[in-house]
Amino acid sequence: MGEFDQTLDEKRRLAVPAALREQIDPQVDGDGFFLVLGADRHLWLYPDGYYRQLMSSLKRSPLPTRNGRKMSLLFAMARQLKPDKQGRVVLPDKSLQRADVDTELTLVGHDDHIEIWPRRQWEAFIAEHLPTYGETLLEMGDALSSEGPEPA
Repeated sequence: MGEFDQTLDEKRRLAVPAALREQIDPQVDGDGFFLVLGADRHLWLYPDGYYRQLMSSLKRSPLPTRNGRKMSLLFAMARQLKPDKQGRVVLPDKSLQRADVDTELTLVGHDDHIEIWPRRQWEAFIAEHLPTYGETLLEMGDALSSEGPEPA
């Protein structure tokens, strides 16, 4: 979780903040990542182990049979990334171009992945949605309260 402004260096290295890396259990997920082009054309970083489990579940579903050619695109767009000792990963040129990413980025931590946004797009998104943020929180609270508490 969290929001982190980062800058790619001249070698296209992205420093994954320690605050994000600490949220990943290396015993479960390893120390690497998979980079994919997300549904919104932002880059998404998944912990290695989680991504492998996700793909294993996907392969067992009927989706690959129904969408064979589209599945090829999904697998072709995924790249395995290994961080160096400083926690940096090199982002491939093609991935950066497809996501319209320059050197100024914002990393947004989600429950199961990290989104990589061009900073200008993230700031525009915040500017657009911040005025209704309170309403969104209230709607989420209403939805949660109507479901009742989680069983213990």
